[in-house]
Amino acid sequence: MSAPVDIAHSKLRSLYHFWESRRPAPDLLPGRQHFQAEDIWPWIGYIGMVDVERGDGPDAPLRFRIRLQGENLARLTGNRQAGRYLDETLNTKYRELILEQHRQAAMTGQPVYRIQRDDSKPWKRIDRLVLPFASDGHTVDLLMTGLYMAVTPSRPFSENIP
Repeated sequence: MSAPVDIAHSKLRSLYHFWESRRPAPDLLPGRQHFQAEDIWPWIGYIGMVDVERGDGPDAPLRFRIRLQGENLARLTGNRQAGRYLDETLNTKYRELILEQHRQAAMTGQPVYRIQRDDSKPWKRIDRLVLPFASDGHTVDLLMTGLYMAVTPSRPFSENIP
């Protein structure tokens, strides 16, 4: 199956094809149980995983708890954020944009791919792919985000890593 959008970044395109190959059936989403840690090795420094937490009631907001944060993602933020909620860790300038991409993937069960540009930043361009996973094949409970920057961040990790 071809990607639902034209994914410009070759490594994110291959991550999409990996995700697609893990679907147990065409009408089911893959779950965490459909891949091993070593399967994602080619992208490991460039991916993050968040658990999707659904509040009580149909109008309750979704929250995203960071489960895994690749080394290059941690460098972008300056420290490791595993265990924290995504909305607590994001820069205010991009918070709503990034949360909306995660909400869209969680609610629709469809991959979301975006290119973000900012000439005021050293990275200039970020390609982001958010992939939905569902343990039951239907209700998204995990999102995997692949993120590649035009310039690799050089900021060192914080000494106060939890």
